[in-house]
Amino acid sequence: MIDTAAYARYSTDRQNENSIDTQLAAIGQYCRQNGHRIVATFVDMAMTGTNTERPDFQRMVDAAKAGLFECIVVYDITRASRDVADWMNFRKEMRGLGVQVLSTAENLGAPDDPASFLQELLTAGIGQHMVLQSRVKSIAGVAQKAQQGVFLGGVPPLGYDVHKGAYVVNEREARAVRAIFSIYATGGSYNAIIDKVAALGVKGKRGQPIGKNSLNSILQNERYIGIYTWNKRKVKYFGHWAGGVPNPEAVRIEGIIPAIIDTDTWERVQIRMKENKKNARNSAKQEYMLSGMIECGECGGSFTGKTNTSGKGYTTRYYVCNNKYRTRTCKAQNINADEIETAVVAHLVNYLTTTDFDTIADEAMAAYNKTKTARPAEEKELAKLRQQQENIKKILLQRPDYADMFVELDDIKQQIAVLENTLALPKETTISKEMIVAQLKKDVANLKPEDMPRLVKSYITKIYAHDDKLVITGGVNLIGCGGRI
Repeated sequence: MIDTAAYARYSTDRQNENSIDTQLAAIGQYCRQNGHRIVATFVDMAMTGTNTERPDFQRMVDAAKAGLFECIVVYDITRASRDVADWMNFRKEMRGLGVQVLSTAENLGAPDDPASFLQELLTAGIGQHMVLQSRVKSIAGVAQKAQQGVFLGGVPPLGYDVHKGAYVVNEREARAVRAIFSIYATGGSYNAIIDKVAALGVKGKRGQPIGKNSLNSILQNERYIGIYTWNKRKVKYFGHWAGGVPNPEAVRIEGIIPAIIDTDTWERVQIRMKENKKNARNSAKQEYMLSGMIECGECGGSFTGKTNTSGKGYTTRYYVCNNKYRTRTCKAQNINADEIETAVVAHLVNYLTTTDFDTIADEAMAAYNKTKTARPAEEKELAKLRQQQENIKKILLQRPDYADMFVELDDIKQQIAVLENTLALPKETTISKEMIVAQLKKDVANLKPEDMPRLVKSYITKIYAHDDKLVITGGVNLIGCGGRI
């Protein structure tokens, strides 16, 4: 008897739980007739087949990697995947694991047999073609509804409820929306707006406090002046992130939903926002040496570099806790960027010029011999950044109007690229004490202002910011060891 896993799936398109019973019955009969023993069953219900990000499908792949069965049987190819590339990659991965894939409806030959490959490719291709046709019809139907200003799902904007598919004003929330626009139009700050909304006892539609990203999307939402928009950005493609680029086929209809804000207030807000965007672009040109390196000692959030411009045109660079900046849920003090960067550089220079190189090298070698190729600090930080990236993408898939989050996503992508380049270095590298001393001498010989950003990234791994102290951790980045300096 061959130990076998059964896999079944149904989507929400004219299918239900009965489809699972039908598939499993057919798989069971196939296994009995062909000498297979089902040792595991995996089922994904109401899940699309256009990607492999399905809980039980992934559990099945993990179980195959663990060698828990020799074979996988599906009802047909489309139950496993409706994407040609995903199906072929799945077949290739299972072949590498020595796991056979069989179908009750198709005769799947060896994946490296030309005739079998062609037949499989055609079958998978037809399945994907059907999905693409269905998608075109679905989009056309939704677009037609959008032309009528019909609510198309999701969460309505703050200030609105939905009744029988139509937008209606929620007066309690609308008072908060009017306060938001009024304060901003008259020069008030985001902090003043957040405090006012909190005083009114109003939270976001999901029960979360109104934060700065929420304010940015509220102040740019044309629905508040009665303009209905749909599909402004391309954020999804078969459930995957599509980049958030503007959509030239977006629907925009004026006067079809009740307005909450008058046109004059709206125009004043947009003028101020455009000016602030211009200032933000100038602010983005500022360099923040410690970007991504400071962790809040109060809430564990990360600090982000910001620039404040006074009424007289003077600019001040500073670092602020993201949780404080967005939602005012943290009370950590802002840190003057010039002061902390100067202090960190001075601390690093003092460390490099006063500590005995042999002592540093001995400590580094001890850490290297203990951990060998492990680079825990970088790997942990990379995993954290990737999780932040996925979290932001999930938010933007639901709320593509969060414009500020696109900027944050770009910043995280840059940080990930830097860490990936660092971790791409060969792991099996021979390190000697002499190499470490040579690197230290080389760096100390180049303690020039223009070299400091590189040296800080090389030797400082994390800065923990408390209101009364800074804790700087670091190590010789040459081998990824860590320690307090």
